Amino acid sequence: MRNDGLEEISWARAASVETPRRRARWRHVNLPNRYRLIFAGPVGAGKTTAVRALSDIPPVDTDVPISAGSTEFGDGEKTTTTVGLDYGAWKPTPEISVTLIGVPGQDRFAPARRRSSTADTRILLWLRADRSSLAADAAAWIPRFAGDGHRMVIAVSHCTEETLLTVRHVLTQVLDRYGIPANRVHAADARDRDSVMRVACAALDLPEEES
Repeated sequence: MRNDGLEEISWARAASVETPRRRARWRHVNLPNRYRLIFAGPVGAGKTTAVRALSDIPPVDTDVPISAGSTEFGDGEKTTTTVGLDYGAWKPTPEISVTLIGVPGQDRFAPARRRSSTADTRILLWLRADRSSLAADAAAWIPRFAGDGHRMVIAVSHCTEETLLTVRHVLTQVLDRYGIPANRVHAADARDRDSVMRVACAALDLPEEES
């Protein structure tokens, strides 16, 4: 068992070696076989990178170069920004298909964000541990999915397993305010497919009775 609340082998990976049992479970609880996984969060959190890492097909993205007059300009690691929706696709098992949707981080592109209040939708909220605005970013973004906190997992980039407890502590007040358990906050590397897959599986494995 991992110390971040995730099992070493997620349900999606286990499904490949336990197909009969997993199929029986899906039929029993009438789980959907198609999901939407929304990648949300502030500019530069890693949303587009994560979609690219996880997608089984070349994703469609809407990144454009950041202009010198933009508020995002000046981050040496960030040279583009998303102005629409990023799309990808992922099949964790032969039975399950997941549409990956990255939404813009800038408020001026807020109309591009979609409502998520559907049973087949899960939300991955991406934050950065190396920003002093970590708690403020969480406080700003979680309410944008009002009523959907039970569908949300928080992926924190620029965070190690050793610093995860500190990150969870920083987010305690915000998480308590919206009723999100601390064990839904995970360290993740948006560039690494396995890392993104772990947090994606955590989101897909949220109890159906909470959805």
